[in-house]
Amino acid sequence: MIQDSRFKAQGSGFLAAFSRPTAGDSARLLLIFYASSLFFKNTATLQAALLLSASILIFWDHRKNWRSTWTETRWVLGPLLVFSLWILLTSPFWREPPMNSWDPNSWDMRQPWFSLNLWKRDLAQPMLAMCCGYWAFRDDPWRRRIFTGLAFVLAALLVKCLIQYYAGEVADLGRSVSPENPIVKGTLWVRGFSRDNNAFSYILVLLTPAILWLVFYRPRGWRGWLAFAAALVLLYLLFINKRRGAWLAVYIELFILAFFMGRRQLAIFLIGTLIMTAAAYQVRPQWFVRDYDANATSEFEKNSSRDLIFKNVTPLIRQHPWVGVGYGKDTVVKNYWHKIYQHTHNAYLNVLLASGIPGLLIWLAALGTYAWRFWRHRALDWTARIGLAFLIGFYVRNLTDDIWTASLAELFWFLAGVLIPSRPQNEVEPSPRMQALRLKPDSV
Repeated sequence: MIQDSRFKAQGSGFLAAFSRPTAGDSARLLLIFYASSLFFKNTATLQAALLLSASILIFWDHRKNWRSTWTETRWVLGPLLVFSLWILLTSPFWREPPMNSWDPNSWDMRQPWFSLNLWKRDLAQPMLAMCCGYWAFRDDPWRRRIFTGLAFVLAALLVKCLIQYYAGEVADLGRSVSPENPIVKGTLWVRGFSRDNNAFSYILVLLTPAILWLVFYRPRGWRGWLAFAAALVLLYLLFINKRRGAWLAVYIELFILAFFMGRRQLAIFLIGTLIMTAAAYQVRPQWFVRDYDANATSEFEKNSSRDLIFKNVTPLIRQHPWVGVGYGKDTVVKNYWHKIYQHTHNAYLNVLLASGIPGLLIWLAALGTYAWRFWRHRALDWTARIGLAFLIGFYVRNLTDDIWTASLAELFWFLAGVLIPSRPQNEVEPSPRMQALRLKPDSV
């Protein structure tokens, strides 16, 4: 447990900072509601209004130091701005999608082809969200407030899950099943929060940094136990969701944090998870079987088309290797997958086909840059360590799916902005003695 006197000095309640509210305080409160709204369906208009209002208040709050604010904003958004520049430069070379799309009825073919709508939705708005998250939540007390707000979202998920469970609506891809044993029947999909169980797994992964932060910075007493209870609820929902990519992502997050805690804790984590998994599989093997896996009849269904995708990637890359066919998952679907199956099921293959080989390299460099910034500050506090674990876990999650879009992309980059360390004023790394003082065992 990390004890920090700043929490006591500044207060940790939602209303503690509003005795004399400022424009910045109002923006932070709006962003707390904004982050919570990102988890719910059909709230796009509300999300846009909250984000725009908060960004105006933040820019107004920093109007007197606009030069330093702009310098630091460029540092925060720099890698994504470089990737956006590549998209803008290559947009005149994009190809028009064929009309024999995989499912013509599901796409709006009347939309003008030379459009940056997907870039605005999946990258420009998330960049604004990241910038707001960075400027609004530099202080730990405000981080506690927003992460507490996300913990309430997790509580709402649990309540909705229980309602569906007792109503017999815990389903696999929306199919109603008997409430006798939802763990055996399929995967969890909570209506109102996502369109299917796959998108719901992303929502659960995106909740992990908030819950982990509350666990590591938990206060003494019963509130600390509430943080552990929230972590157990999140792990339970992840388990019955039964998306293996989400399992792997969260396991990697916990592995990285155990690594930072020391060799002994890492060994306990590895041995403990191995014993628990083996015991659970021996006692209840059906817990690890999804309904649609058990009932699959063809090789196509069993492999979820991923073998077909990887076999066809190389010739597809050769069609437009340098500039791709246009940024966005929808664009790739229109151009490539009308003869195969839906989409790439891999966010990085999606970027490769959409933006070309140089675009993929720029994207990977951007992701690596953000991970490096967290790594550099790993010795300063646990916020940077949690941020690094979250980034790597989410990167891994997108190896098996490609729903890094819309509100999920906004939420990811917003949380990255909340967690990312401040821009270093110099390039000097803290000395080993200073690292030991900042993270001494009696403070963690």
